[in-house]
Amino acid sequence: MVSTQERARRYAALRAMMARDGYAALVITGNAEALQRGYIRYVTDWRLWGGKCFVVIPFEGDPVLVMGTGSQGHWARNVGWVADVRSVLDSVGEVVNVVTGLGLSSARIGVVGMDQVLTYGDASRLIKGLSQAELVDASVAVDDIMAVKSAEELEQVRFTYNTIAAALGRFKAALAPGRSEREVMVEAVDYLYLNGCLDGIAHLTVGASSYLRPASDRLFTEDDIVKVSLEFAGPSGHWIELAGIYSFKEPPTRALRYFETSLKAMEGVRQILKPGNVGGDITRVVEETFRAEGWNVTGRGIWDGHAIGINVIRPPMGLIDSTDAFQENMVMNIHPGLLVDEDQWGVYVQDNFLVTPEGGVRMGDYRYEWHVKR
Repeated sequence: MVSTQERARRYAALRAMMARDGYAALVITGNAEALQRGYIRYVTDWRLWGGKCFVVIPFEGDPVLVMGTGSQGHWARNVGWVADVRSVLDSVGEVVNVVTGLGLSSARIGVVGMDQVLTYGDASRLIKGLSQAELVDASVAVDDIMAVKSAEELEQVRFTYNTIAAALGRFKAALAPGRSEREVMVEAVDYLYLNGCLDGIAHLTVGASSYLRPASDRLFTEDDIVKVSLEFAGPSGHWIELAGIYSFKEPPTRALRYFETSLKAMEGVRQILKPGNVGGDITRVVEETFRAEGWNVTGRGIWDGHAIGINVIRPPMGLIDSTDAFQENMVMNIHPGLLVDEDQWGVYVQDNFLVTPEGGVRMGDYRYEWHVKR
């Protein structure tokens, strides 16, 4: 449970932004999709598990949470962050009613998630229902607020980090030739669920491929190189991504060399995670490291990093043309994404760093190594 003091801090930050940008109210949108539910969690501490949702926050007065019919309204009210929770069939119509009832139907209103969360139909109805209002996309301004973590949030992030690290230890302990992928992965996932990490992705792959997939009934063999990624949100809703690599024999020379190059690239990125540097700097460091190590880069499996928080993936992105700047107390997830040689070999290592004036600081004690399971 997130504290009421943290709630007050978040609302104060949002209202300071509203005063700066001239918003009489915010209409915050969200749905249960992992990359789009975070706005709702941030202002209600409710883990939206299905459907869509809206929160109206006036510059003065109490917020209103509007969601579809069902039990979620009851449980969201019990969280205690928002007293006025309305479960209705027509949630967009109710948002219009709330704004109109506040006397703000002709005001300047910031809409959070306007471009990427709202459906075309809901956006059209909102614009029609508030035709006299000035509706402005306020997503970037709210993203910037959410990106900078408080001391309480950082403690919550560290808890999730260390829980996922421990879950990887459970995976390693259970891993053995002849056991199925699902049989081993369940040891990690059960531990995560027991510790309140209810949303996430537990994926793996074997062999050359760097592209991860759900665990299957396939049995592990002595020749496998097992790559695992655990991406989960903790009890506070903050996401963390960590990975592990395992084998039952000493690693092949080329595979180990790639792994070590990835760690060198990650360390180089860690050093430049300072306020004022930008997302594109991540990719520059990664590409320079692989070139210096003599690799024949033949592709890219994924971008090289991103900000991480209650919304899983947010700018700054580790893409060469990204000019979004790092801010102090932002958490960045780094995962070098280059593929090499004809078989496009890759290892998905990923870690999470706090941006500080001295460079990135790991959010926990997990350290990468190639685990040989005897």
